[in-house]
Amino acid sequence: MQQISQNLQSIYRSYRMLPLILCVGVIIDYSLTFYFADSIETVLQYEFSPTLTYAIKHDIVIPYLVFTVFFYYTAAYIVLKFLIDSDIYYVGVAIILLMSITHVMGGLSWYVLNVNYSNVVIVLSLVSIVITITVFGYEIFKQA
Repeated sequence: MQQISQNLQSIYRSYRMLPLILCVGVIIDYSLTFYFADSIETVLQYEFSPTLTYAIKHDIVIPYLVFTVFFYYTAAYIVLKFLIDSDIYYVGVAIILLMSITHVMGGLSWYVLNVNYSNVVIVLSLVSIVITITVFGYEIFKQA
């Protein structure tokens, strides 16, 4: 049990490893989307992401996915690297994990096919945005 706790602590403190969790979540999301959707037309009709629908319409899905994974890793890495010694590092970790869960749930929504489930996925996305803005605002007021 002690070893598991130490392993989790080392993952928690690794601003290089945590972004990989987000990348895996994104890959799972898009893989499940294309696996469970009946056709490309279905994805175009029901997909929430305007950037993915743009990529599909312009036949650049693979470069889009590679860029998205690279962007997510880079953004998460930079944010966590800047936050590693701060009091709000745990918030950055929580947001990255929440975004990862949201992406996986988004991919699974193509299997579940339930409006309420899809709404929960959208709400989770909005929650991560609200938390980010709130904490950012808090830090600005705290510095002033």
